[in-house]
Amino acid sequence: MAPLDGVRVLELCHFLAGPYAGFVLADLGADVVRVEDPSHPDDARSMGPHFQGEQSLYFLALNTGKRSIGVRLATAEGRAVVEDLVRAADVVIDNYRPGVLAKFGLGHDALHALNPAVITCSLTGYGETGPDAQRAGYDYTIQALAGVMSLAGEPDGPPTKAGISYVDHSGGISAALGVCAALVERARTGTGTHVDVGLFDVQISMLTYLASWQRNRGADFTRTANSAHPSLVPAQNFRTADGHLALFVGNDGMWRRFVDAVGDPELASERFATREGRLAHRDEVIESVQRVLLTASSHEWEARLDDVGVACGAVNDVGGALVEPQSRARGLVLQNEHPAYGHYEHVRGPLPTLGPSALRPAPLLGEHTAELLEDLGYSPERVAALRDAGVVS
Repeated sequence: MAPLDGVRVLELCHFLAGPYAGFVLADLGADVVRVEDPSHPDDARSMGPHFQGEQSLYFLALNTGKRSIGVRLATAEGRAVVEDLVRAADVVIDNYRPGVLAKFGLGHDALHALNPAVITCSLTGYGETGPDAQRAGYDYTIQALAGVMSLAGEPDGPPTKAGISYVDHSGGISAALGVCAALVERARTGTGTHVDVGLFDVQISMLTYLASWQRNRGADFTRTANSAHPSLVPAQNFRTADGHLALFVGNDGMWRRFVDAVGDPELASERFATREGRLAHRDEVIESVQRVLLTASSHEWEARLDDVGVACGAVNDVGGALVEPQSRARGLVLQNEHPAYGHYEHVRGPLPTLGPSALRPAPLLGEHTAELLEDLGYSPERVAALRDAGVVS
């Protein structure tokens, strides 16, 4: 059994952070049910530029492993359906701005009144309190406000965002962690609780030692060329004969192994033997290391240096990362098949050894409406009547 087998999660989410939280929980075995309003479908369903049949691959990547029920939240009958779903749920996740679901009578206080054991989790840009609570929060803007854009990019270039939506992804993981913690608490108390997750909170938390240096020593931070570490040398990206290699020499013992492996007499100089010496002679060390690494390919250096325990990695593109032997060995890329839109591949969640070996394919909107309602005790005739009235789809 997967850790969250038997846990029912209702997901009222859109786009990325919330759906990724649900994806992580599904990959840990939870039964994640997307509650989708056909009047306002998730924009991710139409997100280009790549599609599988008529289905957005962006959407499929974030919603594999889930079921879907289509319910019109603006109708009294639709809200009654959602309330019945809540009574049978363990967790409800949303990523709307604070107060949006309350306007439909589905705020977390109302949900706890329906089911005192339910755990609610709201994932918002800035959390539910404070002066920015109602502010629109997106990955781009929060990378900027949380200080991390100022740290990325070349010294003479502009601030730069990360190459992936890491604010949304780390926020989704944090929401999943909050839900798991709340499930543990409920096992003790029998009562559900509300989890308030702000993307901004998560990013400020991830400043860790940088925040400590700034608050306690007034440290200033400047961008470094080639993504170099500010104090460890050599620890940065280097050009090779065919691409780039990320090299990280973390201590003096690793430096000695590196020098022995490359066999360059200049690098064997005593003035480079210590961390302090390499930092004092940074430019000279970097120039010499760069000269040596240009003599072979990234993967040739990776193989040679791995053999002696020197931390390094060829700078892959996305396609290269997905076919790494380690990706295959850990089962990080899965195959899936849907009767309507066919075969596709996707990555799995961040804890691959804990989840099931396979996930159901991402759902069409309302694909599981009938089975979910019949599980709640609705008769086929009642389900048909709700469909005919446009309450569910």
